[in-house]
Amino acid sequence: MKFDDIIYLTLLTASIGFGHVYRKLASPEARKWVGTGVGLGITVIVSGWHILHPIFLTGTNILILQYLPKRLCHTVSFWWSFGYLLFFRVCHYVGLVMVPAHTNAVQMMITLKVIGMCFEVHDTWRKRGEVKKLQDKDKAVEIELELKYEEVDPKPMDIFHYAFCYIGVLTGPYYKYRVYCDMLKGEPLKNGLDCWQATLHRVWVVPLYAAAFLLSDYFFPLTSYCYFEGLGQVQGTAACRKFAENDRIFTEYGFFYRLWYMTPVFFSFRMRIYAGFVLSECVCIMAGLGAYPTTSVPKPGRGPSNYQALDAGVGKGEKVEYNFEAIHNIDEYGADFTPTVRAGMRCWNMTVQYWLANNVYKRLKLSRPVKEALTMLASAYWHGVYAGYYLSMLTVPFILAVEDYYDKLVRRKLGEKCQKAYDWFSWFVKMQNFAYMGMAFLLLRVNTTLHYWHSIGFLYHGLIIIMHCIAQYVNLIIGKAEHKLKKCRETAFIDDHTKMRFLKTKDPPPCGQVAITNSVESKQEEAGSTQENFKDK
Repeated sequence: MKFDDIIYLTLLTASIGFGHVYRKLASPEARKWVGTGVGLGITVIVSGWHILHPIFLTGTNILILQYLPKRLCHTVSFWWSFGYLLFFRVCHYVGLVMVPAHTNAVQMMITLKVIGMCFEVHDTWRKRGEVKKLQDKDKAVEIELELKYEEVDPKPMDIFHYAFCYIGVLTGPYYKYRVYCDMLKGEPLKNGLDCWQATLHRVWVVPLYAAAFLLSDYFFPLTSYCYFEGLGQVQGTAACRKFAENDRIFTEYGFFYRLWYMTPVFFSFRMRIYAGFVLSECVCIMAGLGAYPTTSVPKPGRGPSNYQALDAGVGKGEKVEYNFEAIHNIDEYGADFTPTVRAGMRCWNMTVQYWLANNVYKRLKLSRPVKEALTMLASAYWHGVYAGYYLSMLTVPFILAVEDYYDKLVRRKLGEKCQKAYDWFSWFVKMQNFAYMGMAFLLLRVNTTLHYWHSIGFLYHGLIIIMHCIAQYVNLIIGKAEHKLKKCRETAFIDDHTKMRFLKTKDPPPCGQVAITNSVESKQEEAGSTQENFKDK
């Protein structure tokens, strides 16, 4: 374990313990200043003078909200903040010192916060305008209820407090500005919220994840050995080389080992991420952030979604049941055992998923596949400038398209038992796809990623292409058959003899002919007239 990782875990654990003190602060102002002070201290410890980057970004967004119209502030903030994020990551190419890794994590979270807050301000302005113009009273009442629990009007110092609050400043989770404001009021704490019990209920799995990570990383390490760059060990700089970049895995090990090696490496990666995400959630829980009544159906990142239940409240003497779904960032069971990539992704980094869905996906007026591709592009850009992020995440839209095709063409037409068998097979393919993309996420550089993928024949990219072609072919055949059937129905002619046979014997029409399209009454009238004519003859 690296020294930076030890500092990170120490700060994260200390933040959990500090939550017990933070909850006892009575006034919202005290919580603002104490939370910001501790957050700035944590940022200085991991960043040093590089803290100027997140301070500068926050200050410029304060100016955007102060001096730009509300109809434009969210757009300007989005492009400016993402643009500065790029400069922040490549500033060492223009003579500045390269920023530490943990400063990058701080900058990533503050970028989401300030952009998300500008979107909240814009949405508040838009909904206030809609209420004034609406003539439908029911719709106006609905929007007014949304405004009651969503509207924000932050002052410049409030924005700074929100950005640098110690809760989530290192690794998240992301939470809306309105969720932060609700935490300052402390209503759940006044109603007897038990943060200790909720923390223990969430944190008990962390030792299991840590042990699983250490064990799997020992036997299947991603980083295999260290070497020295430079002229010699004294003058050179120590660096670590990943085993998947080492020539040994390509010369001493076969195709099937390289194909299998991705699975334990991805397992180690998941265990490390799970432990970090759960500890980050516990920081929020101990501070009382994200606690809402269960009846309000809180959603990760968003907060309550059932405003009617939240507005109704509870009767006197009734105990309020709270949960912390608003800051629930990882559903480990769902990420591991849901049968599809789409469902698995929804369980991973859920608060950031909400940010991407609300501020990117839903704002685009394009077709669903295009919106999914652009959303994954935004996610890759937010993660970093390495090509591995883009190679990994821009593979996802193609996998989702194939999954949707096969769900429509195959799964929906199967029985219950066959669907379970289909889901188990789909789960296996999903986990292999995740491991395959995870290698790009871990190797990062384009040459090492493509070299490793090439050594296993770009297997899962090829599988995506083959399955997509099969689905398109089947869809084409079915489409042609439906078109011919429709044309046959429109042009079919049924003679009187066939009508008589159908009405008397209830036999189906002969093969190649189509059922009668007239109404039942007209059929009976025609049959009656035919019988009378027959009797006359």
